[in-house]
Amino acid sequence: MLDLFVSTYSIFIKQDTLTGSLIAKEPKPMAVYSPQIIRHILIGLGYLAPEIDPNPDLTKFAPWKRNDNSLTDQPTEEAIKRFQKQYSQKLVVSGNADAETRSVIEDTVKGLQNRLKFHGFATNAEIPSDKPFYGPATYTAVKRFQKSQGLTENGIATTQQRQILQQPTLQNKPQTQPQSQVKLIDLYSQFKKNPQNPSYIAALNNLQQNLPKDVLNKVTNKWRGTNDQNPEIVKLTNLFTYYDDNNANHRDALNHLQSQITPAVSQAFLSLWNKK
Repeated sequence: MLDLFVSTYSIFIKQDTLTGSLIAKEPKPMAVYSPQIIRHILIGLGYLAPEIDPNPDLTKFAPWKRNDNSLTDQPTEEAIKRFQKQYSQKLVVSGNADAETRSVIEDTVKGLQNRLKFHGFATNAEIPSDKPFYGPATYTAVKRFQKSQGLTENGIATTQQRQILQQPTLQNKPQTQPQSQVKLIDLYSQFKKNPQNPSYIAALNNLQQNLPKDVLNKVTNKWRGTNDQNPEIVKLTNLFTYYDDNNANHRDALNHLQSQITPAVSQAFLSLWNKK
């Protein structure tokens, strides 16, 4: 399906230097983004954690469940800031999706789509040049690219993957199971059977040391159902010890922790976890 697109025109005016009157410039086409569309773009570019929709409408979006509320919730503002920091020469890092930020978002999506088409993962018919949205066509094209490179097929084009697409040629790589993929819920089951295993404890302590404070703060607040600015950080060993899958706060905390583990940290964590 083609990516969802809505267009409008904004009239810009300038002052006539001879008469002082105001005259209209030519209309400039501008993309109109709803908050839901912006959230899908932030997810697709790797700045906002996805929420998988069990019954996605793939005629409109990739299978990520996001609301259409204003872009002022904490996860969305933090995602916007991460995007703005990457383009800080052009943007003010405010967490506000202002006109300049939306313009750079649009350019970034267009750049991704152009590189996907350049390497043959999509056609102009599938993703026309005037459809700068992260809908099902872009999602599918990214998955094709990821499969060709042996990457996890999740449809999310991170900064690193977009850099790969900038190369003039790509080498096909066999699909392999990522060795550094941490699945915390599976590791919890192992931990529950042997909570005194020194390797498990060492791995969790190492993970705690390698996670940013803001991540640990958020995991702690989710775990406790609080919103403290400087909470007393929950120990990950305690998180695994007392985790209850029937507790929504616990599940939320574990899922957020899962989403914040980078490949490098994941690899070191698993190396310690599996140490005999």
